[in-house]
Amino acid sequence: MPGSPRNQLKREELMVNSKERKMHIFLTGATGFLGTVLLRDLLLKGHTVTVLARPKHGVSPLARIKERLSDSDANFPFDKMIGHTLYIAEQGSGKEYFGLDKKDYFKYAGMVDMIIHNAACTQLEADWSIYEDVNIRGARSAIDFAALTRNKLLAYTSSAYVAGTQSGRVYEDKLIVEGTFRNRYEKSKAISENEVRQAAAGGLIKSMIFRPSIIIGSSSNGWMCQEHHFFDFIFRLSLIHKIILKQLNSFKLKVDYQFRIPGDEQATKNFVPVDYVANSIALLIEKNQAWGKTFHLTHPKPLKLKVLESYVQKALGWLEITLCSKREIQDLSPLEKKFFNSTKIYEKYFWEEPLFDQSNLKSVLGNDLPVPEPISQELVSQIVEFIKAKHIRRKALKMSRSRQPVAIQPTEDLSY
Repeated sequence: MPGSPRNQLKREELMVNSKERKMHIFLTGATGFLGTVLLRDLLLKGHTVTVLARPKHGVSPLARIKERLSDSDANFPFDKMIGHTLYIAEQGSGKEYFGLDKKDYFKYAGMVDMIIHNAACTQLEADWSIYEDVNIRGARSAIDFAALTRNKLLAYTSSAYVAGTQSGRVYEDKLIVEGTFRNRYEKSKAISENEVRQAAAGGLIKSMIFRPSIIIGSSSNGWMCQEHHFFDFIFRLSLIHKIILKQLNSFKLKVDYQFRIPGDEQATKNFVPVDYVANSIALLIEKNQAWGKTFHLTHPKPLKLKVLESYVQKALGWLEITLCSKREIQDLSPLEKKFFNSTKIYEKYFWEEPLFDQSNLKSVLGNDLPVPEPISQELVSQIVEFIKAKHIRRKALKMSRSRQPVAIQPTEDLSY
């Protein structure tokens, strides 16, 4: 359960196990949601990690990494790690050599054992050129870099949703690049994963591929990035709730106000806590038999949307939320339509999804196979409270800045 002693021991367990196989790892995407937690786990397991990161909004890569790690884990010993087992490779704006100076690029490639390529554009619908540049060319750049490392190893983070619109059981070793997809993101990840598979098949590199499902907040503290899809959906839903409450209060009404969200209540949704995914990756890269395989990092017990509906109702204190059929979309109220249109990119995930087979994962990890926390009322409530708290702090920061004299106001917004 979230906050239980088992979760509280994770840092100590990682430190105890740090005598296992040590590696020097080059990590991309470390300022992202999964990347932050993965970086933490790799360092606590005793690995040396060089992080590829760029400055953003005037904030240095070092400051960005420190902020992310401290935000996700207030007790993380950043100052003890930096310069000892944690190093920053500052990325420039260039397209070649990962945005690094050519000399530095070859230096890093020559000193690390492997690369974990976790960076990606995770927007569900963006201009295709962005996916080509970030996801597809990014995968190719990771392949090129891996080919220069000591062991020619590339661990690549893909997505379980490269399965696209397939139904039934989806196997880890199967990839249909020419399949049908819900959005451009899924298609770009399928093409990118195929690039990695082809490079490995051709003997250029050795690879392992991770396919997480929908990653949600940490099971230990609910932490998640504000850029995350689930964060965005719940945040928007809570804003709509506030609007409705304000309207009811202004008219002094006390009535039920059913709020419909299109979705199949019997469909399942595969959510996994971010700490489970990061822990699984940290375990797999230490297993020699994992190389050459693909792994579904998914929940063995996916959640029915009807159950999720009840969890969100209680977490928000809004019992009138209800799922509705596709035929009811045309009958939605103006406010329901406003929410539906603002979250339409997620709507395709509220219907059927496949069952993700985990034969490779079970075979390789065996008794070491981590069991993800159940997606419970406690976990969902914890995540919702985290999202609300983040919003309150964000508003307070903006208000404090607006009150500052113009002469000393920061020239750039340093929030993420």
